[in-house]
Amino acid sequence: MKAKFSKIQDVNKFVEFVSSLKGKVYLKSGEIKVNAKSIIGAMYILQEHPDDIIVEVEDVEEQKLVLNFLMQGTHLGE
Repeated sequence: MKAKFSKIQDVNKFVEFVSSLKGKVYLKSGEIKVNAKSIIGAMYILQEHPDDIIVEVEDVEEQKLVLNFLMQGTHLGE
């Protein structure tokens, strides 16, 4: 699933959310793939490819939770 982050606070909220999950979550763009639970990795990929970020979630049930989180825009600041 694609993700868009407008502000650093948005990334922080996303990393905080996925860090509460048990399974592996990645942010991917082109050849770069980082652990989505790492704020440093998330900031790096956001800096390199801000408009082309894909979220990969290994656990099917957690995929639904992440998709719901992204669709609700809970991570987006006002």
